Amino acid sequence: MDPAFSRPRVSALDMSELHTITVRYAIRVGAITALVCVLAWAVTSEPIALVMAVGSIAWAGIGYAMVRAQREMGQVMLAVAAFEMVVYVSLSHLPAIEIMASLTIVLTGVATFLFLRSGERLFLVVYPAFIVGANIYWHGWTGIALAEGGISVLAFVAGSYALRWVRDRSMDAASRFLNLFDRAPVSLWEEDFSKVGLWLNELRAAGVTDLHAHLAENPDVLRHGMGLVSVVRVNEQAARFLEADDPSDLVGPLKPETFPDDALPSMAAQFEAIWNDIDEVSVEVRRGFTVQGNPMDGLLHWAVPRRFGRPDLSRVIVSVVDVTEMHDVRRSLETSLRSKDELIATVSHELRTPLTTVVGLSMELSATYDQFSKDEAQDLLGMIADQSIEVATIVEDLLVAARAESGLLKVGMEPVDMHSEAKTTLRGLGIEEEVDCHTVGVVASVLADPGRVRQILRNLLVNARRYGSQPVRVIVREAGDSAAIEVRDHGTPIPEDEREAIFDRYYRARQTPGVTASVGLGLTVSRELAHIMGGDLTYAHDGESVFTLTLPRSRATAAINVS
Repeated sequence: MDPAFSRPRVSALDMSELHTITVRYAIRVGAITALVCVLAWAVTSEPIALVMAVGSIAWAGIGYAMVRAQREMGQVMLAVAAFEMVVYVSLSHLPAIEIMASLTIVLTGVATFLFLRSGERLFLVVYPAFIVGANIYWHGWTGIALAEGGISVLAFVAGSYALRWVRDRSMDAASRFLNLFDRAPVSLWEEDFSKVGLWLNELRAAGVTDLHAHLAENPDVLRHGMGLVSVVRVNEQAARFLEADDPSDLVGPLKPETFPDDALPSMAAQFEAIWNDIDEVSVEVRRGFTVQGNPMDGLLHWAVPRRFGRPDLSRVIVSVVDVTEMHDVRRSLETSLRSKDELIATVSHELRTPLTTVVGLSMELSATYDQFSKDEAQDLLGMIADQSIEVATIVEDLLVAARAESGLLKVGMEPVDMHSEAKTTLRGLGIEEEVDCHTVGVVASVLADPGRVRQILRNLLVNARRYGSQPVRVIVREAGDSAAIEVRDHGTPIPEDEREAIFDRYYRARQTPGVTASVGLGLTVSRELAHIMGGDLTYAHDGESVFTLTLPRSRATAAINVS
């Protein structure tokens, strides 16, 4: 569209916008007047009609030139209009035109005074002289000319001061509003819901009685209504909240396609407030997105002012408080609580199983010991020992996790033979004969806590036997400046996207049917202990599932306090 016919957005504090509006409307008026005058000349053949047509075209042309040059000056257009009216009257000598001309000259003078920022006193002297001179030019030096001129001057002066007073009061109020709006510490939008009001009236006329149900059943209708909302103004805080480079990027019609389904109820609540003639409503905005695509949550407050007892939907104010962090914390707490509940249930189950065995076999041995042979008694004692070790492992993992989280976990550092510790761990689990354990090359001792090394290996071996497949192998080897010990099995590989998650607290990557679920702390605790001792624990799959514990072969410190 040609710039001469595009309507600018008004700013209450920017007088240049008022100049622009005046000039562009003057172009329209001039074009329409020229057309009417040409038609009048064609019908009546009156020369004055042709003169007025030419004058109107010239007036519109001046305005168009201003727009092209981007130098709109409303007072110039008004001055030209006043001059043209003097010419029209002098050529026509029609009383009706004289009255209209007098009124036009007064009004243009009042409007011109509104635009002035300097020279007001000079204008108040020159323009009344122009008014009186015009009347004398029309009527001569007569009493009528002086009377009409005097009345016009009084009307001009009174109208100028009255309009200036209204403008100043309006500008003061607008200044206070915009200052508060732009500097508010919360996100603010000024939005135009005028088209929404008309659309809702159409829905009501079409027989819709329950808007909430209608929008819930027809999300496309809701999105159509969202497209009718236009953002007039936003403040800097809103731009920061939505991660926009400039507040002006957010101005204009809403784009329904950018709203996820979770955010639709907040818009529906605003439409329902208009439907039910409610002035304000507060609602949560769930799972929205910023301009950069980042998720955000907000607490939205929608308010519409009233004019003459009716809601002014063109000036709706929307404020949004960022509660993304609060919701993230709440969701994290909810997840944590669910994890804790699952942990308690799993720990209870895992402890109950071995403890039931320990208690049951102990009571059986205590009550009927003399009825068992020596070999049978040893088998039962072995079972009790195995289940006791299982309980001790669970308790130890829980204690280590709690100490690490509170910063109280300590490890003592001393030379450790990795192969020897692996053998000791296998022997303690009673699987030394089942698991192949060997060293590749010559591996120097590492500085570590032998008890923590055995705890890590025990967790890895229990994990391999619980979730992996035979055969299970243990390999000790060099790894640059470190020594590594691998626990290998032939189990199904862990998916790529879970290979780091398995080291998270309470995470259980897979569940084998018929096998009690793990607590979900063994791998977490093992990696934390490895890090504390200056090493690492990783998972990979190279045809076998491989958990690799690496520890440095030299270390300056004899003990570390982790905080």
